[in-house]
Amino acid sequence: MKMPCRQSLRWLAPAFVLLLAANLYVFFTRGWEDSLYPADYATLYYPLDAPGLRGWTVEPDNVLRLDLAWNQTPAQWQLFVDGKPTQTMPGAVPRLHIAGPIFDGSTSAPLESFKHRYMLRPLPAGTGPDLEFTVNEIAAEFYRKNGMQWANDIYLVETDLPVGKFERRPVSYWADDYRYVGVEALAAADRAVREQMDVRDTDDTLTRMDKVVRYLRTHLADAGGVPKDDFRWMDPYHMAQEMFAGTGKGWCTQNAQIYTFYANRAGVPTRFVFGANTQRDRVIYNGHSWAESWVKEQNRWTYVDITQSIVGVQDRKGRMLNSADILNLCEHDTFDGVTARIFKDWHWKNLPVEAKPLTAVTVPFTAVNWLARQEFNRQAIIKYRHPPNVEDIRDVYSMLLKDRTFAWTNFKRYLFDPPLAYSKLPTDGPHTYFVRQSLFIALAAVTMALLGAVCTKPRA
Repeated sequence: MKMPCRQSLRWLAPAFVLLLAANLYVFFTRGWEDSLYPADYATLYYPLDAPGLRGWTVEPDNVLRLDLAWNQTPAQWQLFVDGKPTQTMPGAVPRLHIAGPIFDGSTSAPLESFKHRYMLRPLPAGTGPDLEFTVNEIAAEFYRKNGMQWANDIYLVETDLPVGKFERRPVSYWADDYRYVGVEALAAADRAVREQMDVRDTDDTLTRMDKVVRYLRTHLADAGGVPKDDFRWMDPYHMAQEMFAGTGKGWCTQNAQIYTFYANRAGVPTRFVFGANTQRDRVIYNGHSWAESWVKEQNRWTYVDITQSIVGVQDRKGRMLNSADILNLCEHDTFDGVTARIFKDWHWKNLPVEAKPLTAVTVPFTAVNWLARQEFNRQAIIKYRHPPNVEDIRDVYSMLLKDRTFAWTNFKRYLFDPPLAYSKLPTDGPHTYFVRQSLFIALAAVTMALLGAVCTKPRA
């Protein structure tokens, strides 16, 4: 007899063919840089490695309980009020007692005039940075006396810490371990870091970055040029060996990949960054790549463009600046006091600045920022690559057969693990991934149903 599962083949088979065709059409007609997803500044630049606040809760007796976002839990906190040490408290959930007698021993102050500076120092020493707050408490009675009905006391908290319930990732999320490169290759790279770059355990982050850039620029001095297709799927270590040996050439993409690899091996968490521009709310290729390194001494990401021999950028206060910071500087042309750490030996030989050979020197950023000004325009999209640090497919689909890490990574990026991107203009990332995922899930469901109908034994 004819079974319902067999009858279902009449519509399952055509549905499978249509959905398969739709998935393939979307895959093969996508733009080169469509696989990205918009992210805000906070998510990209306030990782869990640096303390932040999700918020705070007012408890009885005017106690402010801080809800910290941090992947560290200090054993204790040393509290300072207006610069004076007052008490030590447990490290799990710090609380500020902000009402009552002022901690210098004087009498209680009216709430409307209560304003003090608090500093929490994590213990033991070296656990992390000090957390600073200014708290201004205004009583509801103050408003009522002046003719406004207000039910609760108001706490005005001022701090430079990032505050909010947004997605935070640890720095390790961005740092590739490169296990797919192979044990022998990683051991060789680590020997180069120790013996040829002379990176030592006592070196701070900027010193390590200097040594990595100096080594790479020396070995890549004559390696500029059009990369071969195989470099699109090849891992950064083996790509670097070919460029070092003169059997391969590379552009900014290859330079940035290689720097990202060696910086991570040198103990500097680093991520690959790619610049793009929008056109009609879509992304178009603009041809420049660089990196960002995590400077743990400042808990900040900094812009590194090895192609331009730029090791980092700082503002007038010495704070490291990231790619989004530089985008904002370029939009408003506000470069006063901004400096860059560079090597003159290659790209900036004619720069009128004294520098010893193969030695980093600090110069005004305006002297070396021509490419940044070109790339960071109003249409710019900054794309941050999540590991593995392999390239995206560029039309040559046979590359998917070259390496399984390359193939799997591109599948993830296409379907459910898009690179995050920062832009001042909207992009179609959410819509793009909704379409892709919907088509894929529908195809998977129809495929399962089709297999079930085919494999079901007919009843007599």
